Amino acid sequence: MLTPARYCGPVAGFDWATLERDLTTALVRAVTSVLAEHPGERFYAAALWLLYRESDGPIRLPLLAANTVAAIERTPADDRDDLRWSPADWEHDIIDWLPGDDWRRWEHDLTAHACRGTPAQWEAAFRRYVTALVTVCRRARRELGRDLLVVIIDPELHETVIPRLLAAPEVRQHFPELDEQAAAWGALAALSPAGRAAHLAGLLNTVDGPITGEAADRALRDLGPAAIPALIPLLEVPGTAWRAAKILAGIGRSDDDVITALTAALARTSGPDRSWVAAALSRLGRLDTVLAATLPTDVVVTATAAPYGSFRDETATPPPLDYTSLTRVLREHPHLTDGLAAELTGTCEIRAGEVDEAVRGTGSAHPVVRRHAVNALGEPRLGRAVGRRVLPLLARLALDDPDAVVRRLAVVGLSFWGELATPHLDVARAAARDPDPTVRRAAAAWLLDATSP
Repeated sequence: MLTPARYCGPVAGFDWATLERDLTTALVRAVTSVLAEHPGERFYAAALWLLYRESDGPIRLPLLAANTVAAIERTPADDRDDLRWSPADWEHDIIDWLPGDDWRRWEHDLTAHACRGTPAQWEAAFRRYVTALVTVCRRARRELGRDLLVVIIDPELHETVIPRLLAAPEVRQHFPELDEQAAAWGALAALSPAGRAAHLAGLLNTVDGPITGEAADRALRDLGPAAIPALIPLLEVPGTAWRAAKILAGIGRSDDDVITALTAALARTSGPDRSWVAAALSRLGRLDTVLAATLPTDVVVTATAAPYGSFRDETATPPPLDYTSLTRVLREHPHLTDGLAAELTGTCEIRAGEVDEAVRGTGSAHPVVRRHAVNALGEPRLGRAVGRRVLPLLARLALDDPDAVVRRLAVVGLSFWGELATPHLDVARAAARDPDPTVRRAAAAWLLDATSP
């Protein structure tokens, strides 16, 4: 697969109108052909699906599928609801609908346009792309006939895109869960913030229903400080305390009531509940409270790593990246080094304003810190200006850092920057002779990708 930045070359503007016209024509032609090949079958839907994208990277065109009423009727009754809107399981799941040259051209131009600047521009371009697909489906449906639904099936877009494609009665008929969700969220919106928080807190362990526990989790975090009074009592509920702690950390308010409640919960809880409580204290700037308690090593490791892992990205306003506490723990508690190295195999998403701290981290005496910093800097979404600054640093680390993991991560990070890193391909050639086999493999993969047509 092409790396994001290799695939992202600057282009002048983007012709949305022609994209919509070309895709509509291709979709209608392909579906008409399938209908003609199966004249005795009654098709109920055609769907664009598998909208593959990488944030600030490639955007792929969707696949096309179609299904028949007979195919649903041949399915065991218990499985019909799952199959009805699962294009991957339809009889006609991958329909050849756009000529290869057009496919490649539109994917290239679309991705190049999306990747022309900042991550915000990529997000805006993707939203406009979704709107284009909605237009394509609506136009195609008018041409194909109203008996055939033409929809977009994508898990992340499902709740927002289906109502843009179908009339309200059709949503109610074919996607009743969306109608139920809209009613549930509407009733919730009518409540006061305190009432909303109390209702959502009661849904945190809900698996099915209009508002699932996962959705309630996000809504409570987004509600902010108004949710805190409803969350604090949940810290006393075994099996639910972990979720309350996670949301409190995501809200990011470290007032006295929150810290007092979490500190009490740290002494009272066990298992996953205690790990999440400790992590919440650390994410709220109170790792000292965790270190002062008598806790299992794995809990301390998890808490120490918490401000630097992916859950930081779920905070309403993440605190600035700061390696001070991690460095202090590595210095004062060296027995935790291996555990922290294993815990911090991933990284959080840093912002442009945090690049200085990540750059500082690459000079740390501790490999764990350098690994995290290099990981964080290997992100094209930070923008080309950041890339021009950090690529020489990554190139140096790829060749000179004494830690093989840092060297490998630096090579991988360089490769992620794609075309912007092309002037540093000599680093890949040198790294291909590194004593460590993992560094050599990373360099070989970068060279292969960079030189592939």
